[in-house]
Amino acid sequence: MTLRAPSTGARPVRDGLTWLSYGQLAMSAWFMYAFGATVALVRDDQGTSRAEAALHGSALAVSGILAGIIAFRLIERLGRGVVLRLASIGGILAVVVYTWPSAPYAVTLSAAFLAGFASTFIVISVNAFLLSHQGSAGPASLTEANAIASVSGLVAPLAVGAGAATFLGWRAGVLVVAVGLVIVEIARGRRTLQFGAPGEEKHARDRAAHLPRRVYWSFALIMCFLGTEFSMVLWSADLLRERASYGPAAAAASLATVTGGMAIGRFVGSRLAEHWTIDRVLRISVVVALIGFAVAWLTDLGPIILIGLFITGLGIGVHWPLSVSRAVHASGGMTDRTSALASVFSSIAIAVAPFVLGALSDIIGFHQAFLLVPAMLSVSLIILLVRPDHDPAPATSTVS
Repeated sequence: MTLRAPSTGARPVRDGLTWLSYGQLAMSAWFMYAFGATVALVRDDQGTSRAEAALHGSALAVSGILAGIIAFRLIERLGRGVVLRLASIGGILAVVVYTWPSAPYAVTLSAAFLAGFASTFIVISVNAFLLSHQGSAGPASLTEANAIASVSGLVAPLAVGAGAATFLGWRAGVLVVAVGLVIVEIARGRRTLQFGAPGEEKHARDRAAHLPRRVYWSFALIMCFLGTEFSMVLWSADLLRERASYGPAAAAASLATVTGGMAIGRFVGSRLAEHWTIDRVLRISVVVALIGFAVAWLTDLGPIILIGLFITGLGIGVHWPLSVSRAVHASGGMTDRTSALASVFSSIAIAVAPFVLGALSDIIGFHQAFLLVPAMLSVSLIILLVRPDHDPAPATSTVS
């Protein structure tokens, strides 16, 4: 089977398959952001400790790493389209189990583990599909998809909160994911082969037993970028509490400046990626993020910190989609394998970087420890300058 990009230019063609991919990725993001808002609510329902409740997040992260390890082989055997369908089924099941009234601790923990697999398979397969299907417009399309996912991530916690404040209950805000995935699969129908048939990358695997070395520089970028993103998402509230004396609720709500900046940054980045090289957009975005962080870190005035966090969000918004695009571009056609490994490296960074930041805070204080963020950004900028990706993006992408 041959998949050829729908255009030879750099502007994404938003055909039906592309919109389905956007929708499925948006549902995955909805769950991930809604999940973070529900852990405390589940803890209240079950009467568990904070440590026990936190294991829901650990289960999600561990299953994400495992899913990234096995995803390539599964896609090779079943095809990308079938894996996307199985991911939807798994996601629907995970959401229903997780939101089941009076579900015991072991059940919700298992649901979180299953959700990690489903979400990771969706991210890996959608990334690979869009980059193959859109050809030279792949980076712009993937950035656009993540921009829509960011908007979904902004709405999800609001939906959970609105449900919790009404007779619907918080579970209604999570069940949106199950409904959305059902709609996606009904719309997909029998068109699974159009998203990727079994063995499509066999020629690339036979041609090179190992990924090119230059791909691993992009994996290093991914680790720096995702470590930065989740350090900002998980710890920016503490910056507001320590430096500007914000209360816990106000600081948590103010994180919308970061996530909102990321969403806008992805929409803008998608347009820039239509005209500029990936490396050029990434270099500019790193500089923007560094400027934003400096503004937030150097002051103790709440409104100025919020402005700095918003600018930082603008910069880091494009990092994940464009660094994945960069890695795939360097892989020599091994799209699914590279996308899967990118997910593994990103999951490791997400697990390690925020933890290191927290551990450093106990030793040298939070304000100083938060400098880990510009350190990671600086390393990423050095990689972009020392190991640039000179090859132009192909006008079309063909996977046989």
